[in-house]
Amino acid sequence: MSRYSLENYEKYKTKKIRPQPLSPKEHASNHGLFEYAAFSWKELESARGEYRLEVIKEALNTVPNPILVLTPDLPLWVRDDAEDCFAALIRKVGSFIDSDRRLAAVVISTLADSKEEWNAYIDSFERQTLLADLQHDRLIQHLRDCSHGFGLLVKCSEENWIECCEAFARNNLQKVWKRYPVVLHVTDSVCGPHCRREAYRWHASLSNINVGLGYDLALRRLTYPETVSSRGSLPLRFWFVNTGSSRIYQKFQLWVQLKQGDFSYELPLIAETHSWLTGDLVHNEIIPLQDMPPGTYTLSLGLFFEDRSYISLQIRNQQQDGYYEAGTIQVEITDEDPLMNIWDTYDPEGYYPLEDPKLPD
Repeated sequence: MSRYSLENYEKYKTKKIRPQPLSPKEHASNHGLFEYAAFSWKELESARGEYRLEVIKEALNTVPNPILVLTPDLPLWVRDDAEDCFAALIRKVGSFIDSDRRLAAVVISTLADSKEEWNAYIDSFERQTLLADLQHDRLIQHLRDCSHGFGLLVKCSEENWIECCEAFARNNLQKVWKRYPVVLHVTDSVCGPHCRREAYRWHASLSNINVGLGYDLALRRLTYPETVSSRGSLPLRFWFVNTGSSRIYQKFQLWVQLKQGDFSYELPLIAETHSWLTGDLVHNEIIPLQDMPPGTYTLSLGLFFEDRSYISLQIRNQQQDGYYEAGTIQVEITDEDPLMNIWDTYDPEGYYPLEDPKLPD
């Protein structure tokens, strides 16, 4: 170690955890696959006003990443005003299913491409992602006129992939993936090289054939102090990386756990995970600690969705209940909290904040 190395100027001793990534054989994920949950109008409303909507929720238990499709097959009782009747069905299904978080998205499928039908989807599925067909220019323009966000359903093959690229450019849709998912429907029996390449360029998150799409999150480094004070502050510096094709669209939160025997403390962090896209993801935060008994604690981290299911990280660290062990940390009883404002004048990564020039006396 050189006399000029950063360690000789440390204001507090830190631990740097660099987890080993999983090997390709250990890494297996199918969160990038979806299946259609398709139901016909005749099936859901065989008689006017008599609905069988329970079958939709039953299907959601068995289908991975279900995407709802309402096919406008006319029931026998329909005579006139078919568009209005189908719009009424859309609103009925929306009010019944809109709060179900198991549904990945809803395809905007219509009987006559009328605005009444489009508006029925917009009004009835406020909490679900609506998918517009990439080639449907009028629908995309209508959603934009209504200031309603939407994802894309891309029906792609080795024959029409150029037309799909043109549609992205024509409607300026290259950045849709940053807020809403792009879903790839491969119309060939297998996904060809052109279709696969463009799917990654479009940042597609789901596909009907396993192409390795979706997020792929790992922890590259975690820096934290060797010793903290009970009722003091815990500075944490996270470096994640998402090497997948898309972001994570469901809401999730970063948590830290400190555990010693039967004592366990779960601490939520204020990470802006809604802005995490792909590539390197950095979060630094100083969190307050509770009144904790002194001793050596195991520090773990986890990423959890709102239903408390967790995001699997592609690292080899031991995991329990969604928390991945990072290392140990010592908690002491002290009169002061030396780490509360430590980053105001010192950065453990080697950058020292500069003060603005002061006027001479």
